[in-house]
Amino acid sequence: MENPITEAKKELIQWIKDMEELEDIAELMKIKSRMTSDGKVAEQQPQYVVEDDFDARFAKGISHTEMRRRTIEHVRNLPWK
Repeated sequence: MENPITEAKKELIQWIKDMEELEDIAELMKIKSRMTSDGKVAEQQPQYVVEDDFDARFAKGISHTEMRRRTIEHVRNLPWK
């Protein structure tokens, strides 16, 4: 006969594997965090905002004709034998 705690753990693991809802998983992560904190007091982490600067980076990129010119130049400079 197996330990009832082991059986309960196996059942919970299978239930979590089948879980699809992000909110439920987030709630489980909060519970895990509370259980593993061991009463430690941590400093509040600053919130960093990540900006999506794709348009700015794209504007700084090279043009199609410049890329084509560089590619042709690179191919011509390869050590062909």
